[in-house]
Amino acid sequence: MDKINTLRIDVGRPQQWPRWDHVDTDRGSFLGNVQAVRAHAQRRNVALLGSPVDTAHWKLTPQTVDAYQDLSLNRIVIPAAMLQPPLFDPAADDALNYGGIGAVIGHEMAHGYDNIGTTFDAHGREADWLSAYSRQQFDALSTQLREQFTHYLDAGREIDSGLTLGENLADLGGLAIALQAMQMATAGTPDPMIDGMTREQRFFASHALVWRMISTPERAELERATNNHAPGSVRADGAASNLPQFARAFNCTPGSPMARLPADQVHFL
Repeated sequence: MDKINTLRIDVGRPQQWPRWDHVDTDRGSFLGNVQAVRAHAQRRNVALLGSPVDTAHWKLTPQTVDAYQDLSLNRIVIPAAMLQPPLFDPAADDALNYGGIGAVIGHEMAHGYDNIGTTFDAHGREADWLSAYSRQQFDALSTQLREQFTHYLDAGREIDSGLTLGENLADLGGLAIALQAMQMATAGTPDPMIDGMTREQRFFASHALVWRMISTPERAELERATNNHAPGSVRADGAASNLPQFARAFNCTPGSPMARLPADQVHFL
């Protein structure tokens, strides 16, 4: 509770824009511009050695479609580029946005409590703050989730459930957090039943649609070997299959692939 109560959430852009005054770029060479920017960033980083930590610095630009959890600062960063469809649309209903950007924000929050995050405390210090009993429970559930993902295939190939464990834990936590947030925010309001779908159905459909992607077979093979995120098709199914709310929303038969039996489910909340 201390860690979540002190979590800092940065959205949109950094408090201070980085300075690029001394970067020599021109319209003559793209490669030359990239090299100039990288050289400037290297000089800037070296100059910071021995200085107090710049807590306002972002590791991403606001134009980058990505987000991250900074464990040493107990902070998550959601750049402006993430605040667009299919993740966020101010004209969309709540369910779509909670299933999209809500799950992303929840994912980054959950990283503070995954297999790496549980080794950093509320002040960003590297320390295992779980009790021995809680650590035992956490490791057992992590092992159970890791075993689940050994059964998923991407284009007929197995994925590395050890490499992707941290991200799979964050996906599970993020989806649960976003669903709980949506239910709390809409409590007492009638379900709009848009396009013949309930609020929960639209939430889960939105989350699945976020993970649509296309790649060449060669790129997919590279991603399986090096990316600590599971393929999109697996991310669409993995977390949701552990939530009984998904099975209820779509009236799934208990024990079917997307409706794991209670003993086989891993819960974050």
